[in-house]
Amino acid sequence: MKVVGVVMKVKPTSLAGEMYLRRACETASRGVSTTAVRSAAATTTTGKDGDEKAKADAEAEEEDDATAIVDLQPVHYVPKAERGAGKKQVFKVDVNMGETRLERNARTCPTRELNFTPVTWGKHKSPYRKFRHMMNFFQSSPVQRLAFPDLFSVATIATGLTVWNELIVHKESMMSMSSAGFAGATTAIGLLAGFRLNASYGRYEECRIFWGDINNTIRDLACQTMMWMKDDDQRTRMLKLCKAFPMVLVFHLNGKGCHHNMKRKSTPAEPEPFEDRIHVEFQAELRDIYSDGKDEEDFVRLSDVKYAGGNTPLEVLTCMRETIAGSVGTVDSIYVRELDEQCQRLCAAFGASERVLRTPLPTGFTRHSSRLLFLWSNALPFALYPAMGPFGTLPLSVMTSYAILGIEDLGVQLEEPFDILPLRQYSDGMFDAINAIENNFTPYVIQDEDGITATTADTAAADVDATPTIDQLAARKAAAQTKLDVAA
Repeated sequence: MKVVGVVMKVKPTSLAGEMYLRRACETASRGVSTTAVRSAAATTTTGKDGDEKAKADAEAEEEDDATAIVDLQPVHYVPKAERGAGKKQVFKVDVNMGETRLERNARTCPTRELNFTPVTWGKHKSPYRKFRHMMNFFQSSPVQRLAFPDLFSVATIATGLTVWNELIVHKESMMSMSSAGFAGATTAIGLLAGFRLNASYGRYEECRIFWGDINNTIRDLACQTMMWMKDDDQRTRMLKLCKAFPMVLVFHLNGKGCHHNMKRKSTPAEPEPFEDRIHVEFQAELRDIYSDGKDEEDFVRLSDVKYAGGNTPLEVLTCMRETIAGSVGTVDSIYVRELDEQCQRLCAAFGASERVLRTPLPTGFTRHSSRLLFLWSNALPFALYPAMGPFGTLPLSVMTSYAILGIEDLGVQLEEPFDILPLRQYSDGMFDAINAIENNFTPYVIQDEDGITATTADTAAADVDATPTIDQLAARKAAAQTKLDVAA
C-alpha cells in the first residue's frame, strides 16, 4: 500500500524511507495532510465530537503509517566504488559460455552479451570454437527456449506417427505426406525466417549506433564543460547531469534498469510491488551520483519524475539546458551554442531509441510467420516418414525444426535490443569517463606580455566581458567617421 500525504514520525534508514519522508513533509507543508484535513473537517462540523473523532482518526492514521510504510532497501544495487575487476558486479557472468554473456536465470531468457575485450575476441575467433560451442549445446538459449513447447510438440507428433504407422496400421494405410511439395514450402519458410532475422538485426545494430553516439556526445559535453564553464557550481551540476543521463536512460529503455535477475512478480524474499522495488534501485543509482550533498534539487526532481512515471531522460536534458542558459554572461555565446548542440545530439539519439522501443516489427508479420512455422514444423514428420522410416523421423524432424525455428527465435530476441545490449556497462563506462575528465583535466594556461596568466575559462569569460554593446559600436562608428572627415 502506498501512502502519500501523511506525517510520519519514523526515521528513514534507506533511500526509500528518505523518499517517503520527504514526500510526506512536502504534502504536509502544502496543508493537505490527511490527518490535518480530517481534524479540520471534524472540528468545523461537530465541535467537541469532532475533536474526539479527529483524535481517533489521528490514532488510526499513525497505525496505518506503521503498517503501510515499508522501508525498502536496494537489493541488486552495488555502489560504483565497489565495482570493478576482482570486485563486486551488478551482473552475474555465465562462466560456462566463455564469460562473454550474462547468466540466464530462466530458460526463457534471451542471450545477453557483455562488452568484448581483446581476450574475449581471441576466444571468440578460436579454431576450437565449434567444439566448445557443441560442448555447451544444451545450455544455449535457442535450445532451451525452443525445447518446450515447440520441439516437444514436433517430437510428440513424430513419435505418435511412428507408433500409428508401425504398430497400429502397419503399412496398409500409413499416414504420410509428399516430400516433393513440402520441399518448396521448406525453402519459403527458410527465407521467411532469414528475412525476419535480418530485420531484427537491423534494429539491434541501429540501437548500438545510438548508444555509441550517446557515449561520444557525453564525453564531448563533459570536456566542453570543463573547458568553458567558469562557475564551479554550474560546472559541477553539468557534470552530474552528464553522469545521470545514461543511467536514467537505462531505466527508461529497460523496465528493470538492466537488473535482469529482478522478478516482476512479488516473491517471499521481495514481497513489495515491483514499481516500489525498481524505484528504490533507481534512487540508489542516482544517489551514487549525488553523493556529495550538493544539487539536491536535481536529485529530488529526477526522483519525483521517475516516481510519477514521467520521462526522466527528458528531464535531465531540461536540467542541462537550464544550466547552459544560466551560464550566459560568463560563457561566450559561441560556446553556449556548442553546448546546446551537444544536448541536441543527445536528444536525437534518445528520441531514436524511444522510436525503436515503441515500434516493433509489424505485429501482423510476426504472427503470420509464427503460424506458418508452427504448421510447417508439426507437418514435417509426415513429409520425412516415407524417406526416413520409423528410426530417422523423430531425430531428423527435431533437428530440422530446431535449425529453422532457431533462426526465427534469434530474430525475436534481437527485435528488442535494449533487453540484450549491455546498457549497464555502457552507462558505467560513461560514468568512469566523466570522472576521468573531471579529475585529470588541466586548463590551458595563457601568459600575456606582462607575465599575467589566465586559464582558457578566464579568457572565455573575458571575451564575454569585452563584447561591445550597441551604444559602444555606434560610438566607435561615429569616431571613425570623424577621423575620415578630418582627414578629408
